[in-house]
Amino acid sequence: VGTGYGRVTLSFSKEHIRSEILCHGLGAHLMYPQTRTVLDIGGQDTKGIQIDPAGIVENFQMNDRCAAGCGRYLGYIADEMNMGLHELGPMAMQSEKPARINSTCTVFAGAELRDRLSLGEKREDILAGLHRAIILRAISIISRSGGITNEFTFTGGIA
Repeated sequence: VGTGYGRVTLSFSKEHIRSEILCHGLGAHLMYPQTRTVLDIGGQDTKGIQIDPAGIVENFQMNDRCAAGCGRYLGYIADEMNMGLHELGPMAMQSEKPARINSTCTVFAGAELRDRLSLGEKREDILAGLHRAIILRAISIISRSGGITNEFTFTGGIA
């Protein structure tokens, strides 16, 4: 079976090629049969997926413009802060006062990050604010797909 963006480059017949969305829905269903809502945050996109009791996709929504709030966004932030990706979450968890990040655009968030650092804001507060921005963006996508119903499964590289 082929899935993901590279699936069209495989020499498989069309009957063996599945969309990434279908695979996330079926995979979540096989692991957690009561799941009806799947959030997939990968390197380049975020998807809110609604599945039926058999694991078949009923509805989905994706981020519409860029990789903001995805893995590449976090990679860019880690680079800007001279940190490893594995360090972002633990540092954000140390925040006592998360910053209000105004942009989910990767480039603008990087500029805002540099401004906040130069003003002396704590790194952990900035990172907590960036994580909050990702969550708010994901919630919006899930809401547009139909909201959270029954069990919820989080997939993708960010999970």
